[in-house]
Amino acid sequence: MTNPVYLVASLGLALVLNLMGFMAPAAVLTDIIVSWGLSNAQAGWLGGALFIGYIATVPILTAYTDRLDPKRIYLTCAGLGAIGNLGFAFIADGLFWGIFFRVLTGIGLAGTFMPGLKALSDQLPTGKAQQRGSTYYTSLFALGSGGSILIAGVTAQYLDWHWAFAFAGIGGLIALVIVAFVLPSRPPTIAADDIDFVLDFRPVLRDRAVMSYIVASLGTAWEVFSARVWLVTFFVFLQARSSVEEADFSPAVWATAVAFIGVPAAMIIGEFCVRYDRRRVVMGIAFLSAIFAGAIGLSLDGAYEITIIFCLIFGISSYGRSATINAGMIAVADPSRRGIALAALAFIGFSGGILGPLAFGIALDQFGSVNEPVAWKFAMAIMALGGLVSFLSIFLSPKREKVS
Repeated sequence: MTNPVYLVASLGLALVLNLMGFMAPAAVLTDIIVSWGLSNAQAGWLGGALFIGYIATVPILTAYTDRLDPKRIYLTCAGLGAIGNLGFAFIADGLFWGIFFRVLTGIGLAGTFMPGLKALSDQLPTGKAQQRGSTYYTSLFALGSGGSILIAGVTAQYLDWHWAFAFAGIGGLIALVIVAFVLPSRPPTIAADDIDFVLDFRPVLRDRAVMSYIVASLGTAWEVFSARVWLVTFFVFLQARSSVEEADFSPAVWATAVAFIGVPAAMIIGEFCVRYDRRRVVMGIAFLSAIFAGAIGLSLDGAYEITIIFCLIFGISSYGRSATINAGMIAVADPSRRGIALAALAFIGFSGGILGPLAFGIALDQFGSVNEPVAWKFAMAIMALGGLVSFLSIFLSPKREKVS
């Protein structure tokens, strides 16, 4: 067996490299709009194209890791993701080809992130090593996704915006090589050839312990993606109400800090879950996240620094619990159906990342606008619902974890 530390570090690095193009359009969208002559609506389609590819394929690709060697799925999709980024950089010249290559990038992510987690958990010893490895690997998603904005922005500043996607494509190819050499092949243990068995989600949906973590993941994604979509706009609003001396960092920097602080937080929370009762730790963190999400809105009438502190604590509790929820699901899932359980988690959980920002935006529209403090208060209360969903899901679940 490959050394667990070496394996986790290698797959974690590959994940970060595969994510280099994830949020890159957000950093250079203005340049793309000018270069291709896009309307705002067309730019919106371009920005969401990756998620179309991801959502459409992640249930199938992750479920098939129970039937096929996850390494084969990973390498194939890492190649597709690299093609998507390189094609966007050097071939796409308008909306149609831009959407096409971003969809390819989404398929690449669908076949590397969760299948990579499945491959990693299969290689690690059951128990604490598996839980730690799963937590550390998943926590790096925040580093990769947040870093993709910074890398693309810096690249576009010194080079042409095309190179942001070119470097992302090169990163994907490096990730492919790393996994090809580091990850051992592992033929699946299931011998049945019935395709219905592969895509049968019913046993997972009936498993209350597994579903508790999947629903908790939905609540976490509700919060995390609401923050990722709206926090930059929120910090613009916040700084407009503050003095120049107080507003010393740009909104993008503060939003990135909220995401990045979740990486070490996730690792620390993961260690607590290994040493203590995971369910209690997750419930406590989720409840804390809901409290501080609501407190962000209530703090608008106070000092600027207090609101920033509340945002950072929210980043610790929201971004920080995502990885340990994924690890908890792996701990309670039937090993023979771990792939399809991860597929359900990726699909159902990710839906929170679509619904949360939408509900947040509706709240802003209904209670004024982005320039109205009361609108932000209600929107933050809507965001806090994600933490409550996670708390209640784990609270109502049966206890079924065994750590060795």
